Amino acid sequence: MPKDEFLELVKEIKENEKEFEITPRELLYFFGCEKRTSGNIAYINRFLNDNQLETSPNFVNGWMDGNIVLKHKKKATTKNDVDPIQRIKLLPSSNREPISINRDSSLKEAITLMMMHSYSQLPVLNSPRNVIGYVSWETIGYAVANGCQSKDVKDYINNDVALVSYETPLLEAISTIIEKEFVLVYKSDKTITGIVTIADISFQFLSVTEPFILLEQIENHIRQILNKKFLVADLKELCKIGEVERDIEFIDDLNFGDYIQIVGKQENWDKLNLAIERSHFIKQLDKIRQIRNDVMHFDPEGITQEQREDLIKMAKFLMELRRFN
Repeated sequence: MPKDEFLELVKEIKENEKEFEITPRELLYFFGCEKRTSGNIAYINRFLNDNQLETSPNFVNGWMDGNIVLKHKKKATTKNDVDPIQRIKLLPSSNREPISINRDSSLKEAITLMMMHSYSQLPVLNSPRNVIGYVSWETIGYAVANGCQSKDVKDYINNDVALVSYETPLLEAISTIIEKEFVLVYKSDKTITGIVTIADISFQFLSVTEPFILLEQIENHIRQILNKKFLVADLKELCKIGEVERDIEFIDDLNFGDYIQIVGKQENWDKLNLAIERSHFIKQLDKIRQIRNDVMHFDPEGITQEQREDLIKMAKFLMELRRFN
C-alpha cells in the first residue's frame, strides 16, 4: 500500500485536477521501493492505472532524480464549452433596444412609430428599467370602440406586459410569447434589452429547421438517383468498414460518406447515366456532407449564410437533374 502522503497527493489530483512535480526516486519511495525492478514497476503501474494516473515522462525512463509530473490521465472534453440550453438571449431581437414611447406621449406619435416600423405594438417606458405597459393596434381599437377619444397614449395603455429574463430558456419563453404575442427581455440590472414577438420565434424556428428540411430533400433526391442501380451485395462490398460488412439492405441505409464512396468509382458513376461532370458533383456532395455534420452538432448559432445557400442550390440542382433523367 502506498504511503499516506502519496495518497493525499492522489486525492488532490482526482478532486482538484492538480499536478505534482516529483522524481522517479520519490515515486519509488512512496511505494516503499528503491529500484525500478520489473516487479516494482508492475506494482506501481497497476496502482497508477487503477487510479487513472500517469507520469510525464514515464517514470521508468530517464534519470532517477530527474523531474516527472504526476497527473490524471487526459480526460476527453468537448470542443465547444457552450451552454447546452438555448436561451432567449440568443435571438437578435433580444439584443436590440426596442423602439418605445413615453406614457406622456401623444397617440399620434405612437401610431406614427407603429406604422413607420410595421409594428403591432410599442412598449411604454418611463426609463430603460421602468416598464409601464404597452400600446398596440388592439388596445387602441378596443378603446376607440368603447368611446375613447383621447389624444394621449396613457389612455390606451395595457399594463399586462410580459417580462422575461435574458437568461430564460427559449422553450420556456415560447409559451409566454404565444399567449401574449410578445415579451420584453431584461438583463440582470433590469434594463430592457429587446422585444421578442411571435414573428421572431417563427423566424428562429425556420432558421433551425430549414437546414434539416433541405438536407432531407437532398438526400431523398440522391436516393432516387441511386434507386435500383446497384445490387445489395455490391453496396455491402462498397461500404465496408475495413473488413467489417455493414447491414445494408436498402439505399436508405447509406449515408453521405457512402454516396461519395459509390460515385467516386467510375464504373458506378456510369451506371447512373448522368450527363454532368462527376468531379464537380463529388466536390459539392462532400461540401453538403460537411454541412450536414455541422447541422447535426446543433450549433445554437446555426449554419452560415453561405452554407444555407449551398444547401438551397444543391436541392434545386438535384431536383432539376432528376427532372431530365
